[in-house]
Amino acid sequence: MKIRFGGALKESNQPCTMRDGIVLYADIYRPDDDRLYPVLLMRQPYGRTLASTVTQAHPVWYVRQGFIVVIQDVRGRGDSGGAFDPFIHEADDGYDAVEWAAGLPGSNGCVGMYGFSYQGFTQWAAASVSPPSLKAIAPGMCGADLYRGMFYPQGRFAVFEHVPWGFQLARDSARRVGGEAAIEAYTTRIRRKTPDEHLYPLPEDGSHPILKGYFPQYEEWYSHSTYDAYWESRNWMNALRERSVPTFLIGGWYDVFLMGTLLDYEALRGRERAGNGVLRLMIGPWDHIPWGRYAGGRDHGPEADGRIHEQQAAWFRYWLKGPEERSIESPLLADAEVTYFERGSAAWRSIPSASPFTDGARRLRYELQGGERPSNGALGSGRLKEMAASGSGTEAKDDIREKEANGCDVFVYDARMPMVVESYQPIDRSAQQDRNEILVYTSSPANKKFRIFGKPSVKAQYQLIGGPTDLVAILSLVRPDGSAEFLTAGRTEISEEAGESGSWGQATVELRPLAFELAEGEVIRLELTGSAYPLFAIHPNGCPPDVLHEAEADVLKMATVAIGYGTEGGSWLQLPLIDDEGGQ
Repeated sequence: MKIRFGGALKESNQPCTMRDGIVLYADIYRPDDDRLYPVLLMRQPYGRTLASTVTQAHPVWYVRQGFIVVIQDVRGRGDSGGAFDPFIHEADDGYDAVEWAAGLPGSNGCVGMYGFSYQGFTQWAAASVSPPSLKAIAPGMCGADLYRGMFYPQGRFAVFEHVPWGFQLARDSARRVGGEAAIEAYTTRIRRKTPDEHLYPLPEDGSHPILKGYFPQYEEWYSHSTYDAYWESRNWMNALRERSVPTFLIGGWYDVFLMGTLLDYEALRGRERAGNGVLRLMIGPWDHIPWGRYAGGRDHGPEADGRIHEQQAAWFRYWLKGPEERSIESPLLADAEVTYFERGSAAWRSIPSASPFTDGARRLRYELQGGERPSNGALGSGRLKEMAASGSGTEAKDDIREKEANGCDVFVYDARMPMVVESYQPIDRSAQQDRNEILVYTSSPANKKFRIFGKPSVKAQYQLIGGPTDLVAILSLVRPDGSAEFLTAGRTEISEEAGESGSWGQATVELRPLAFELAEGEVIRLELTGSAYPLFAIHPNGCPPDVLHEAEADVLKMATVAIGYGTEGGSWLQLPLIDDEGGQ
């Protein structure tokens, strides 16, 4: 069926036959003339009508920019045939869909793929098998390494993202087979907002009847809690390092998949250095949905969208059209490899290249210090004492294992009452920081402006009873009104080997990268605790890592952690800095 809509010609339910005979269906939007145009392909599991417009421009807009747009239901979703098994068929199906799209009437033979989240994963899968007609991609908010970049971004299952997503996919599966009761139950479940309700059921293993009956793949995600052959078969990055398709990575500072975007960038930098493809990265002040100016109650200003729709259109116009129609109209096509929004200054920055993981960055170090009162809660004595900024090395000795702490602070992590961190958004944490089961360290007002760019880290001298457990670090900005804006967080597992011998262990916690300009007079705050739930799955305490996914609610225990300070090396926070010219 063909209709004219919004100045475009729409062709619905167009069949595309896969190599195994399964038929997938697509809607095609095209200019209403006889000229040849490049094709933009989106492969998605959520419905062709939506076309990912929760973040992307509608296909009609892209038609007016000079493209044919194809929105295809992936296998087993929407009207497409076959069974949906997330990620498994997307490489071969993607190859076949790209070559089919390249041969459509009116196509100039050049195809680009776009979209975010699952629509980004389908791009990585297709690019990994190099369909000849695929000339450029723009994967947003996803990761080619599913284990590290999506499901276990900091070594713990991302509960707050994947429990709701599992139920959403289960609902769609139920809808295909008439499971009305499951659809209604999903709607009730997914509206629950509190972390306490995420605790049902434990373990978070897919035992809920809706997941078990309509989306059993969730159990696989949760039970494969370490990187193994299951995840290796779902990691496209090794193949992508050898491919040459130009890649425009889109990320958000508040997005759950930011680590996936940055790991993709880091892995593909070597490809570009070898002259094998072109790579660009753009990170905005965005959550997974939407990509606008507001997140976590903060207004990031009228430029917060970064003209992302125009940026994508310029990217594809450059790579998919002939030389006579190319124009360098976007900073993504100039010398800047990385364009990012800097929180604090609310400014977009562009730099020639950057590694969020560079060890040689200039760093500002804060030493953790206690006082007369315990450092539990924001009203305690915990302080961050600013030390001299360092270069690529670290002046203080990092090996503190055998040194006796001059002082220490102690917190008890009760897995039955996890510390709540609901998202990466810049929400106020001051109420949480009043709790006594966390340690809180606050800096003096900054004596000058400085710019943070990269991964903060914490090195902690510790002893432990009741481990293994998690050590979680949370960084926030203290506002003049007393609110504490969340900046970033990270975790690592610690064992009780050191505590058993009476010696002190050493742990390093790497926090998620961020870009933030701290103004003169502003204050930062560090929390140390045992959980950040449901951002990370809770550690039940006392379990070895390989059985965490089997932990039931009745095995939730307590762990007691001492953080030492006052020795040479001690415990400290490091912030990676960048100068005004973009150097580190």
